[in-house]
Amino acid sequence: MESRVDGSSLQNFGIGRALGLGFRAWFGNFVPVTLLAAVLYTPIIIWAATLPGPEALETQGANAVINTYISFIEHGAIALVGVSTLLAPLLTYRVVQWMNGRKVPIGESFKYGLRGILPAVMIAVIGSLLGLLPKGGGILGTIMQCILFVAAPAAVAEKLNPFAALGRSAKLTEGRRIGIFFLLFMIAIVIVIVLMGVVSPLEHADQMSEAQVMAKLKQSAYIIVAVVCVYQIFMSMVQAVSYSLLRTDKDGVSNEELANVFG
Repeated sequence: MESRVDGSSLQNFGIGRALGLGFRAWFGNFVPVTLLAAVLYTPIIIWAATLPGPEALETQGANAVINTYISFIEHGAIALVGVSTLLAPLLTYRVVQWMNGRKVPIGESFKYGLRGILPAVMIAVIGSLLGLLPKGGGILGTIMQCILFVAAPAAVAEKLNPFAALGRSAKLTEGRRIGIFFLLFMIAIVIVIVLMGVVSPLEHADQMSEAQVMAKLKQSAYIIVAVVCVYQIFMSMVQAVSYSLLRTDKDGVSNEELANVFG
């Protein structure tokens, strides 16, 4: 039995508190959570592993190989987003119980997490559609993400239907959305810096041989998938602990009370 998260940590929602508890939740559940994520991402990892290397230049030609990588970037991004929507709801139950000092089987977390799949998918679809708008789509998508940040955890914990979960998130995040925005912004900045470091060697592609470029592309594909996986695990943890913090903040519900509502 793990010691539960100290009640003093579960006060008003704050950026530092959400980030700190997110890290603690992940490291407190590192093996099962990381294994679950690895299983979910296995098809994409296998896809990346099958991408052609430098040796394919002789049999397929440079244009064909580059087109394969372009296809991976275009369709792989969609696959990554699709898989990533599953993580937050599937991990919510485990995180809430861990914060209350309980270790639960990952299968049990999976069972309760199914409640949050539809809200998570709806948010991803809405965000993608907003991103297609020629003007202001990105801004609208960001606003939507801040409003619906805890919809999936709310669906899992409170047994809500998808539309009720969206409304519940809007209520819980009211008055806290600026904090959520800066929370998301800080995490995004770190990820952007990391990804820029991954792709920056390709800026000097004109100084490399074709074989070297292909080797760098494949290496970058592996690293990008790993970075996105890490990002989504951490973001899922932050969503779950943010839901707990917001429930304490807005409803006065202790984590022990929250952990006992599942059933």
